[in-house]
Amino acid sequence: MRRLSERLQLARIVLAELRRQPLCRTELEKRTVKRCGTHGTFESIFDFLIENGYVRKSGKEHRAPYEITEEGIKFLGGLKSE
Repeated sequence: MRRLSERLQLARIVLAELRRQPLCRTELEKRTVKRCGTHGTFESIFDFLIENGYVRKSGKEHRAPYEITEEGIKFLGGLKSE
């Protein structure tokens, strides 16, 4: 159960950071892992958020920043109320 709560906390951090401003993956990972988690857990959660449409790239360039989607904002709201 502790592992699930850590993953949910990590998802909250990622989505909250992107709600403030779009960020490149490297900067997002630095900010997230500094507060909670490891590189591996970040990769796992970040992939989950992308695959489920909560996060997307804001452009087509290789280094385009990522941004939170409307679905991601709703998901973040649900995570905060837990």
